Amino acid sequence: MYIGTQDLLKQYDAYLLEHGYQIEELVNLASDALLNHFTKYNRFAILIGPGNNGADGYSLGLKLEKLGKHVIYYYSGDIGKVSQANRYYRDQCEENHLIYVDEDNINTINWNDYECIVDGLFGFGLNSAPRGMYKIIIESIMNNYNGTIGAIDIPTGLDCNTGKAYEGALKADFTVTLTALKQGFLDPRSLEYTGKVILETLAVKDCFKEAGLFEYVEEDYVKEHLRKRVYNGYKNIYGVDGLIVGSDQYTGAPLLATKAAYYTGAGIVKTITSEKVTSLLPLYIPEAIPVLRPQIFRYDDFDGYDALLVGCGLGLDESAFRAVIDIMTASICPLVMDADALTILSRNMHLLEKQDRSVILTPHIGEFKRLCHVEDYPDLMIAAQSFASQYHCILVLKGPHTIVTDGKSSYRIASGNKAMAVGGMGDTLAGIITSLLGQGYEPLEAAILGVYIHGRAGDEVAKQAYTVIPEKLIEEIPHTMALLAGEIEK
Repeated sequence: MYIGTQDLLKQYDAYLLEHGYQIEELVNLASDALLNHFTKYNRFAILIGPGNNGADGYSLGLKLEKLGKHVIYYYSGDIGKVSQANRYYRDQCEENHLIYVDEDNINTINWNDYECIVDGLFGFGLNSAPRGMYKIIIESIMNNYNGTIGAIDIPTGLDCNTGKAYEGALKADFTVTLTALKQGFLDPRSLEYTGKVILETLAVKDCFKEAGLFEYVEEDYVKEHLRKRVYNGYKNIYGVDGLIVGSDQYTGAPLLATKAAYYTGAGIVKTITSEKVTSLLPLYIPEAIPVLRPQIFRYDDFDGYDALLVGCGLGLDESAFRAVIDIMTASICPLVMDADALTILSRNMHLLEKQDRSVILTPHIGEFKRLCHVEDYPDLMIAAQSFASQYHCILVLKGPHTIVTDGKSSYRIASGNKAMAVGGMGDTLAGIITSLLGQGYEPLEAAILGVYIHGRAGDEVAKQAYTVIPEKLIEEIPHTMALLAGEIEK
């Protein structure tokens, strides 16, 4: 399953048209995908808008008529200002089945004459509340109709990107969404307007990734990619991780990152940190190897590591800046950057451009804005793709259904919940991803699996808790991973 925003879905449609498909052909394929979800009804009112959503409605209605169904098409607006496909399919409809709706006849329509009303007014391109006669038509139906409403692709008046309902939005009983799940549907509040969501894809060439859509990562994906522990394995094959984290001011973050790395399966974790943290570390996680952070790193300080993490309570003083710069210029193994390291990086972006190894950045939205030096984005998914592509890095943009992208392949992650909005969660995630990276997973895969495992462990804890504390989440990681890897059964 794939996820799309308004711009990504436009991009997908344009890709198909550029690769030989005609718009009328795509509408025909869309109505093929819709048809089976409407055949149990016999009497239809199909609401027709001026664009290709309306064209889908006409095409669907024509196929329902061939099955012996009674179909009436209700349209409004300027008939001279409709899309090419809309006109093409309208011309195939019988004139006496077309009813133009205006203020003179709206109150004469008995919507309850129909078993099912099909919403083909506006699709994912609508950016405002329904206006004019479209608003009046929706109000008339919402106030008087007692039957079933099915929406084509997205209910009219629901924002594709946010899931926010504009004033006067139509409430459907079910929505047959085409090609990809709309990003707005990820917000559970959208369910009041979509009803049950059914995803259908068109019978076209598989070009989801080429067109930039985001794959939705669920349990099956993780089960397929997460490895079982090796029968005769030993600590070195599970990676030696170097965590340059923490400071005397911030002692909790390095402890959480270290523990998360171990509980995710790291073989050896060396926590390179301040004097105060080195004294606390054995008390919190005795398996860890504390290393006092030097004032200046030498090249050989990074020998023998399979993965590095920098950030997580590092601070923003001169020594922290020096550490980040040293790591980015003197080390060569895969690198995860989080928290304070991202703030330091935002002032030294030229260092990222010079990297000749895999770098995974794990910002939340505020940190991402600092990295981009931009305050707002019309489409966060496209902004994430563009950033990762420009800097040749892997971006883990944390938030609901976290974004993971390398600029070419892009993902949204299904796990995680609102109870996880607690300090220390980012440190925990950074430790998880670093651990997987050190175990030999490909960097993009380590990021995807790490985010899913983090969220899934949080989901398990949240089943019995109002809030999810990072330490409790960390303790759940081995159990969650064993289930996903098939080592144990539920």
